[in-house]
Amino acid sequence: MTAGVTRIDYGIDAPGVIRNLALIGLAALIAGLISLYLGTSNLLWGFRFAFFSIAFFFIAEAGLMLVYAKVGKFRHRDRILGEASLRGHERVLDLGTGRGLLAVGAAKRLNEGRVVAVDIWRREDLSSNSRERTEAVIAAEGVTDRVEIREADATRLPFDDESFDVVVSNLCIHNISEAKGRQRAIEEVARVLKPGGRAVISDFKNTAEYESNFRLAGITSTERRGPYLWDTFPPLRIVIARKDLAAA
Repeated sequence: MTAGVTRIDYGIDAPGVIRNLALIGLAALIAGLISLYLGTSNLLWGFRFAFFSIAFFFIAEAGLMLVYAKVGKFRHRDRILGEASLRGHERVLDLGTGRGLLAVGAAKRLNEGRVVAVDIWRREDLSSNSRERTEAVIAAEGVTDRVEIREADATRLPFDDESFDVVVSNLCIHNISEAKGRQRAIEEVARVLKPGGRAVISDFKNTAEYESNFRLAGITSTERRGPYLWDTFPPLRIVIARKDLAAA
C-alpha cells in the first residue's frame, strides 16, 4: 500500500470474546492489587498468586487474539490461498466471508476467474460486521469486477451442484452450534465443488470432524494441517479436500 493511504480495516474477529477475556483479566488484576494492601498472611499470598495468574492468562489471551486480528490473519489468509493453488481462471467460493479478507485475496490472484463471497454477517463474529462494510472493502481494494457478494446460509447454499473450482473458508463453520448443521455445511461444500476442485477450510476446532464429514460426503482425498502456533490464536488448523475427477 502506498504511503499516505490508510490500511483497509478488516475488523476484529470475535470482539465480544476479546472484550470478555480482557474484562476478566482486568478484574483479577484489580483484585490482586487490592490484596497487596490487606496483609501478608500465607492465605493472602495464595490469593495474590491466583489473582495475578488469572490476570496474566486472560489478558494474554485477549492480546494474542487482537494480534491475530490485526496481523496474523493476513499471513494465514496467504497460507489458505496458497493451499488453494489458484491459477487465475477459477470460480471461487468464499464461505463466511466476513469483511472479505479471503475474497479480496483470491480476487487479486485471478484474471479470468471470479469470486462469490457469502455470509450472514453476524456482529458477534466480527466487529461492525455487515454486508455494507464488506461491499466498501471490496470497492476500496479495487476488485469489485471480480467479486460477487451474496447473503447465504452455509447449510443451504443457493448454488447448483459442481459450481466452483475452489471453496475457501476461515473461522466460519464452528459458528454452527449443532454437529448435524456443521455436517450439512461440509456436505454443501462437497456438493458445489467441481470434480477436480479443492476445498480449503480453516478453523480452530472441529477440523477432525470436518475431515471425517468430507469423507462421508464422498471426498476421500483429504488432509489436515497445523496447528499454526506462531501467527494464529486460537491456533488454527487447515483441512484440504480434493474432489476426485472420477466424481464426474
